[in-house]
Amino acid sequence: SDCPPRAIVYDSFDGMGLGALAADEGGSAAAGEVAAAEAAFARVFPTSTLEMHGLKAASGVPDQPRSDGETKRGAANRARHAAELFLGEHGVAPDFAVGLEGGVAEDDTFSTLGVGTDSLESFAWMAVLSSTGKWGFGRTGSFQLPAAVAELVRGGMELGEADDRVFNKSGSKTQEGAVGILTHGLIDRAKYYEHPMVLALIPFCNPELF
Repeated sequence: SDCPPRAIVYDSFDGMGLGALAADEGGSAAAGEVAAAEAAFARVFPTSTLEMHGLKAASGVPDQPRSDGETKRGAANRARHAAELFLGEHGVAPDFAVGLEGGVAEDDTFSTLGVGTDSLESFAWMAVLSSTGKWGFGRTGSFQLPAAVAELVRGGMELGEADDRVFNKSGSKTQEGAVGILTHGLIDRAKYYEHPMVLALIPFCNPELF
């Protein structure tokens, strides 16, 4: 998918934080996910310090999720698996485990409203799981994909690979991503993920309401 599978584990102790970010198959973590997670947690928990460590958390969904529900499920599965991995490695459950999953879905704007066009849209889900079993979710804004990209993705190609082919890039899914390419850098991947990550933390900064 355009935003590679990632999961973050956040464990706080006496004002200090320990976190883990799921890596891709090569063992590397994308800077966009790291920056978004660090920024979101810093804003919601300003007195804590977060340290990231890589984990390979499974999504349990196809590499390219193709619906809103499938993408959300992938994020939740990653958060749950990240928590399990952290517990196995450190012997203590993390306070928070977070999974990020990017996906695509068919958009029927024209068929429904009679304006615009039907298209393939891109988006991502953030899932947060606390050590008490509470969940929080946040979704990015969605945006239309160009017809040339959509055709390749509908044909079975992952979005990141399709972006590379159409825009003559290499490894764009771990760099600017589709959102960065199509906004000409106005919205980078870190900014794109940061706001929904903060939204996913709403239940945890309002415990009296959730």
